[in-house]
Amino acid sequence: MGYKITFGTLKGGTGKTTSAFSTAGILAERGYKVLLVDADPQANLTSNLGIDETVDGYTSLLDLFENEKFDARKAIIKGYVKELPTLDIIPSTIALTSTEMRIISLAGREFLLKNHLKKQADVFDEYDYIIFDTNPSMSIINQNVFVLSDGIILTSEIGKNSLKGAELFIALWEEICERMDKPNNILGFLINKYDSRTKLSREYMEYCSEYDVVKDLLFKTYIPDNVKVPEAEIENKPVNIAFKDATSSEAYKAFVNELLGRIGIRR
Repeated sequence: MGYKITFGTLKGGTGKTTSAFSTAGILAERGYKVLLVDADPQANLTSNLGIDETVDGYTSLLDLFENEKFDARKAIIKGYVKELPTLDIIPSTIALTSTEMRIISLAGREFLLKNHLKKQADVFDEYDYIIFDTNPSMSIINQNVFVLSDGIILTSEIGKNSLKGAELFIALWEEICERMDKPNNILGFLINKYDSRTKLSREYMEYCSEYDVVKDLLFKTYIPDNVKVPEAEIENKPVNIAFKDATSSEAYKAFVNELLGRIGIRR
């Protein structure tokens, strides 16, 4: 099965969705077979792709949680971005919130999605990378994603509250990993919305590089604050396709290079 990467933290607005979307887009552009999974009930990633969850017969990640025998192929939308034929997606839905309430009392609730992927390995084995977007919480839905991930990437914007969100995530996840007797799979810490013109950005980067909690996780690549990122979302495309020469596109490409170096290129 492909290497499973999840973007997360416990503060909103840090660029999780953009980072997941851009990373998947760049990997697909390089010819990798990529599955993008929206695990956020707000379905921002689904919306960024222009997918309408109100259409009749809509299937999503919810169906994998609600029915252990559900055929995952029915939830996968293949080649939705025409420029990226090797990029597929499992979308989300606001109804995933009610699923959270239903599964919270189940035994082994954190392993429902992992078990589903294992049972349908023939579907998921075709992907080189499976990339998950999450919302800023330690919900049971998110814990399912974090448990099955090979690597979790924490995202941060510039600011104390953003760092606090990552720090809290690390503390909580370490406790959960210890309780489950599993290795801590936090892979890295990515800084978004960096502006080299501001003293705050420069000081934040310097502080993170020396702060014991995140310094060993910190990616050397940072993503600049760039208007092309939200513009790309409006066009329902990752920034590397919508604006190939944008500074943010180049930064995400450098980040992906660093990411592949950290986990080992898969082919």
